[in-house]
Amino acid sequence: MVNPTGRNQYGQKEYPSDDTFVAVFARYAAEKNGSGLNADEQRDRLKSELKLDISRAKLFAIRRRLKIPSVRKNTTSPHERAQAVLDIKADDILGNWGVGQTMQRLANKGILIPRDELRTYLHDNFDEEFDRRFIHGRNGIDRVPLNCLGPWHQIHCDGHEKLNAQALEMGPVSIPIYGFKDQFSAFVVSLKVVPDSRNVETICHLFLDLVEENGCIPLQLVMDKGAEIGDMVRAQETLRSRFAPEFSDDKWPPTVQVQSKRNTPIESFWSWQRKGEGFNIKHAILSGKATGLFNPGCQLHIDLFNWIWPPLVQARLDIFREYWNNHRISKQKKKLLPSGTSPRHAWTAPSSARADARPCSIGVEYSAVRQLREGIGGDDGREQALAFVNPVFKANADAALGTLGFPEITLANVWEIFSAVANILSPS
Repeated sequence: MVNPTGRNQYGQKEYPSDDTFVAVFARYAAEKNGSGLNADEQRDRLKSELKLDISRAKLFAIRRRLKIPSVRKNTTSPHERAQAVLDIKADDILGNWGVGQTMQRLANKGILIPRDELRTYLHDNFDEEFDRRFIHGRNGIDRVPLNCLGPWHQIHCDGHEKLNAQALEMGPVSIPIYGFKDQFSAFVVSLKVVPDSRNVETICHLFLDLVEENGCIPLQLVMDKGAEIGDMVRAQETLRSRFAPEFSDDKWPPTVQVQSKRNTPIESFWSWQRKGEGFNIKHAILSGKATGLFNPGCQLHIDLFNWIWPPLVQARLDIFREYWNNHRISKQKKKLLPSGTSPRHAWTAPSSARADARPCSIGVEYSAVRQLREGIGGDDGREQALAFVNPVFKANADAALGTLGFPEITLANVWEIFSAVANILSPS
């Protein structure tokens, strides 16, 4: 039936200018990775931004009249779109932008390209980036089930720098972490904060600590190809040669250096650590910067940070390591290593976790370890390599904490105690 008034449930309208419509529709088209808002979303936005409530039919009519382009109704030529891709990828120096990110960056510049078309352009011109970004690419990492003989067959080690100076952006303060993890059981043997995870003597002292605490070395030590591993490599090779000469270096190399992306037993652990503990720690640390409690230009604040934070982070790491070593590994039918049990159980009772498993640790003499440590400074060298502050400042800060009654330091109160100790130590 004809409506003689020409009015409907949407009421009398005051439409904006055509230029305004063109501008807002261009913005809508650029959203959602350049695929654009759908009709209902556009209507909602018009109502919210322009106080214009219109029907879907009216929306389509306006868009047709103004010839609004979309990702499916493109006004640019294929040649122009291809050139736009090359132009914008010139800024992607590391080749890290995938289809979605490139599509959104192009849309922000008003270039609308269908996803399939963009993928074709990227494969034609930047095909190697796909292989590098995705682990299942043709030239990427072939993921195969890991396997080894038992505990201590392969101990993987690596540094974690999500709390270093570059990540925190709080001046020179930094709390790197270094870990050792068993491949067979997924047991984390050691997880320590260190002043510098790239210092060769620091890392060797950590390794010798691990050997002294356990009375053995692994059959093989697996690590990245960093400059910090030199002394540790020599220590492992020396001890293996002396206490297990029956193992050929050709068949059973004492150390195995791999690319970081292939050091998966420890590299994958950092992801779990960040989710389980790291994000909380980093958030608590950064709150001191956000609230102005920490001044990176003040030497007292730098020393106090290095006094109060590393022990607290170490305590949190100890808690997380305990959780990890006791947690249940999900049952995986295709996994060759133990699953459905805890890392601690597979570490301590390997044949119970897998019938053919056997311990692969190589016992060493304490005197041999001490001799190696003496070669890198002995106990004094170890103390210096692992210390965040000098002994005098530590004694003064400890005394100041004593005047406060030695309160327990937690993530919730650490900055409060930091400020209280700073007030005590500040020159009057």
